[in-house]
Amino acid sequence: MSKILGSMESEIPQANPSKEHPLGETVTDVLAFLKSKARRLHKQVEKGSSVHVGRMRALPGMASSTDQELIGQVKRRLCLNVIAMELGFRTWAALAHAMEGDEGGIDFGTILCPKRMMVHQNIWLADYKEAVDIKREHGGYLLGYRRQFFIADGDYLQDLGLDPERNEWDRMDRNWVEPGDLNARARLYARLFAERLLV
Repeated sequence: MSKILGSMESEIPQANPSKEHPLGETVTDVLAFLKSKARRLHKQVEKGSSVHVGRMRALPGMASSTDQELIGQVKRRLCLNVIAMELGFRTWAALAHAMEGDEGGIDFGTILCPKRMMVHQNIWLADYKEAVDIKREHGGYLLGYRRQFFIADGDYLQDLGLDPERNEWDRMDRNWVEPGDLNARARLYARLFAERLLV
């Protein structure tokens, strides 16, 4: 597992992100962009910015810490976890695993089904093979939520902030969980991340 997972070496964001892909076009680009956000958060916390110090309180066990305690405890890995949590993942490792498509029990976080989207009626499944069979039979888009799966329609994606007509969906065979093209999925993740990070 010597990929990107949490390594700090490749923190330089893509040199020329386009308007079409503001966070980059590949898994590596998007993770590098997020690492740069964590690096900026780290610097702002060290400077004592109350807004940024407050963001650190989202971490387990840090809610009741004083500003000075948080400033004294700040580490880059904690800032990576804050960024991941703000994007709907439990940890940076979970976000990186989901982005990189690592095999075995990926936790997709909550970014594909935030609370505001619960009004939609989707087909929810615990078994991936069953989800694939239903998607094949009825169409739709196979998405992940934590360690579960659901089939959604184009209206759901529109409301989520993703265009269901983007060519990335065809490259992925409309399957977020096991896409044919990880970079296509990374570009869609980036659109959701940009909305949450206000890029």
